[in-house]
Amino acid sequence: MAAARRRASRGAALRGAALLGCLATAAATQGVTKEVVESALVFGGTSTMGLKNNNDAAQCLRAAIVAVLREEYSAAFVSLPEASAYMEGGETDTKVSFTVSADGMDAVLVRNDLAGAVVESSAGSDTLMGALGDCWPFDDIDADASAHVLQTETYRRASFADVGATVSSAVVLTNVRASVFNADAVAVTQFGLVIADVLHAATIQIDNVVAEEYTPPSIQDDDDPAVPFIDDDDSTESLTTTVRFDVAIHYWPLDATVLETSEAIAQVLKDALLFPVGTTAMAVALASYGKGDRMRSATLDVGKSQLKIDEVTMDGSHAVTSPPVPCTANCGGGGSGSDDDDDGLDEGAAAAVALVVILAVLGLLGLVCWLHRSNKLRECCPSEEVEASAGELELDKVSSATAEPSTEMV
Repeated sequence: MAAARRRASRGAALRGAALLGCLATAAATQGVTKEVVESALVFGGTSTMGLKNNNDAAQCLRAAIVAVLREEYSAAFVSLPEASAYMEGGETDTKVSFTVSADGMDAVLVRNDLAGAVVESSAGSDTLMGALGDCWPFDDIDADASAHVLQTETYRRASFADVGATVSSAVVLTNVRASVFNADAVAVTQFGLVIADVLHAATIQIDNVVAEEYTPPSIQDDDDPAVPFIDDDDSTESLTTTVRFDVAIHYWPLDATVLETSEAIAQVLKDALLFPVGTTAMAVALASYGKGDRMRSATLDVGKSQLKIDEVTMDGSHAVTSPPVPCTANCGGGGSGSDDDDDGLDEGAAAAVALVVILAVLGLLGLVCWLHRSNKLRECCPSEEVEASAGELELDKVSSATAEPSTEMV
């Protein structure tokens, strides 16, 4: 009984520590550069998959993670962990993903603290399992798998980007046709490696790579379809190709600069086209990864790429929002200096005006109909006939009044 009480007391203390950490740092973590770290641990077997249905165990793990971090991160906020299957060597284990957040936190230090906490000590147990104690009802940590996952799946999270947030952009290549590029899976993969290298991103951050015929920005009108740019040869498809791609911006590798906005992505891409002078970062990446048949002959068009980056770089995926959705009412905001105030009415005002117009038209039609019926009455029954009819009606009434009363029984 005493041991049970001690276990219950320890579990309550860990849950209380996790709750206090959450309350203390939830508001403080907003706006701090690179304050969110995404990471994961691996537990043996599949019993830990039940974590999603055990809130006590989830709070226990959150408190244990904070406990093994260095003292300056003792008030860190740990998100609710999420369990998923992890395949290794033909066996299925459980990967538990989570985020850690604190003011000015260094993602590398978080990774190192967690990696050190899963290694078995001379006493035969690791620090993290010791912090979990009796409140952890599932399997032990798989130290080897956890060490690998911590190295490969620890990322810096962008401060302001939502999970899943992306930025779409593009560059222009010559000596490659769009249809040929899209049909070559190796070329598509290699191009993703080029962009990941330039942005210092993880390869899984680059997605939706697709080529299309180059369209000069100067001859494309918003109301007209894109006009393909055709080279001076006899081909029916241009050798100048725009390659579009998406970049996931909500997390970045530990050695990368976190790029959170479309403007930041565009600037890094344009810098890579120009610097270092003589051998640019983009050209070096293309030479390093563009070794397939389709990419070997491809070259960068720096001038067209700069214009295309300015033209198409936007928040969101080009696979969903390209071409951009037309602007609706009040698009672009409405400050005192907004042009929207001069261009027209919003939807509410337009509906009110339409209603007034409809009522006015109906009223006018009713007036015309009444006047028409009045004129017809005058033509049908002149005033003399109306007066004569009225006189006859009065005589009938008098005659009826002087008649003998009826003797019939009611």
